[in-house]
Order: sequence, then C-alpha cells, then structure tokens
Amino acid sequence: MSLLLPPRALAEERGTVWAWPAPVVAAAFDAAGHLAFGLGDGTVRLASPDVCEAVIVPAHRGAVLALGADVGDGFLTGGDDGRLLRVAPDRTLAEIAAVPGRWISAVDAAPATGRRLAVAGSEVLVFDADGAPVTRLQGLAGLDGAAFDPRGRRIAAAHYGGVTVWSPRKRAWAARLYGWQGAHLAVLWHPRSRFVVSAMQEKALHAWRLSDGVHMQMPGYPTKPRSLAWADGGKVLLTSGSEGVVSWRFTGRDGPMGGTASESGWARGVPITRVAAHPHLPVAAAGAKDGFVALMPLDGSGYVPVLRPNGAAVETLAFSPDGRWLAAGDAGGRAVLVDLQP
Repeated sequence: MSLLLPPRALAEERGTVWAWPAPVVAAAFDAAGHLAFGLGDGTVRLASPDVCEAVIVPAHRGAVLALGADVGDGFLTGGDDGRLLRVAPDRTLAEIAAVPGRWISAVDAAPATGRRLAVAGSEVLVFDADGAPVTRLQGLAGLDGAAFDPRGRRIAAAHYGGVTVWSPRKRAWAARLYGWQGAHLAVLWHPRSRFVVSAMQEKALHAWRLSDGVHMQMPGYPTKPRSLAWADGGKVLLTSGSEGVVSWRFTGRDGPMGGTASESGWARGVPITRVAAHPHLPVAAAGAKDGFVALMPLDGSGYVPVLRPNGAAVETLAFSPDGRWLAAGDAGGRAVLVDLQP
C-alpha cells in the first residue's frame, strides 16, 4: 500500500468537511472501519465516506469527554454526566455504567479479552464483554488516564506520583507502583508490553521498563505532550508538545535511556497538539494549535498539507484500520474525513 495524496491536495478538495456547533473532542475508527466523532455538546456523530451528512446520536447530558473503539465494532463513550455508553454502528445506545456526581474521563477496550474500562473520578471501573462489573480499582489521587495492555489483561493508570499497573490474580488484583513525582496525565503501553510511558503535567514524559522497573526521564518539552502514538512497530514513540513532531527511539533493551529526541515537521512557530501514526506505513499525521494538519514521512523528508489553519486547535486525529482514511477534528467544531488514496 502507498499513500498517493499529491502535494498541496488539501482535505477541502479531497474529502468531506463538516462544521458543527460544538468542539470536536475525539474521533475513532472501530475494527470494522466505522467512524465516530465525540463533541462537546454531548453528541456522537457517526460518519461514513459515502454519506455527506453524519448521523447525530444524542449520548450525554453535557460534554463527551472520552471516546474509543469498543470490542468488535461500535464505540465506547464517557461523559461529564458520569455515564459509560456503548454506541453501536446502527446508532443504538446501551448504558454500561452510571456514576452520578463524577465524570468518565477515559475509556478503553481490549479485543483480546472482551473487557472494557472507564476512569471515573479516582477509580478505574472494569467490565466484561457483557457489561457486567469485574472490579473497581480504587484509591488513586489525581487519576487521569488508564489503558489495557496489548493482551487485555493488565491495566496501567496514570495518576499523581506515577503509574500503577494492576495484574489479575485468582482472588484479587495485584498492584505495582512505578513512581515518579509529579502529575501523570496519560499512559501508553508499548506494543510488546516492554515499557509503559506517561505524559506529565510538568512538560515531560516518563517511561519505565517493566521487566525490572528501571525508569527513564524524557524532559525538555515547551508545552505538555498530551498526545502519544507508537510508530514502526513500537520502535518509535511520536509525541506532541513542541513545534515539530518529537520522536523517541525505543530500540534495544534500554529504549530511549541515555538518548535524545529528534524533531521533524515544519517551522511555522505553532505548537503541535495531536499526533497519530499510520497503521502500515512510516507516516505520521500531526495537527497544530491553529488547526493546520499535515502528513509527514518518519524519515523527515518534508510534509504534505491536509487541512488549512482556521485558528482552532486540533483536538483529535485518527487513521482508519486499513490506513486509507484520516479523520480530524478541532476545537472550533470542524471535522474532516480525507481519502489518502485516489
């Protein structure tokens, strides 16, 4: 497969662009290739390449705070109304959990086990494939993000003071703290579960090698690097947080320990807010604080503009599972679905 998007062929000329009355806070493709956008007005918009109008699904009372692919097909959403929902491709809704007085700030699903999780206040709520509760992982101050490992068994959670990894046992879940002072905002597993990486309030990343707990400082960002993506099979970690895409090498036993990051992209003087990695090719997508979106090869050989700047920060980027489509959304309510092949 190759990307055949010609230079200067912007999304306005090659794709579908929507203008909605609320910020686009999240976008995701499910395994079947269906696309959903989550908005700040509580709606989920189901979109398709062959349909100009997206289907509106009223989901939450208040903003959508989290959206991701569910097990199989469909989507999980969490809102500031404390509800965890499943949105099916046929627009039907199913409530998995409701925690009044709290908000659902992160969701994840594990295809390997059929389990789902949601971050609700200071707890991680875990459910099985039928929506039945499995466990509540509690007691973490400043809990902000959580994710399943690639096998769908262990859970890592980012919170104040580090990352906690829970492993299921016969009678209980065993917790191990990978500590580092500061506020940890998001967590990402290595594709082969060799490392966990957290994004920090203190404008840095931190990583731990899971085999022995050795930690790695990854500082030097001018802004918080809240968007992380693995590329090249886990050999490269791409991040936002600077005016170019920051790349850390995770080759060898020690990953980035003792190394430095590289930066590529453009010299526009505008911070990058979101990054995404193509699922099959050495290509990244990057979105900036002013709404600009571009594709760029990982070898640093330039970039191809995809979306013109409009003054609204890019909040979400997502590639389809086959790599043909790129979805983007920004804080001004603009959403786009662009075909990367002719």
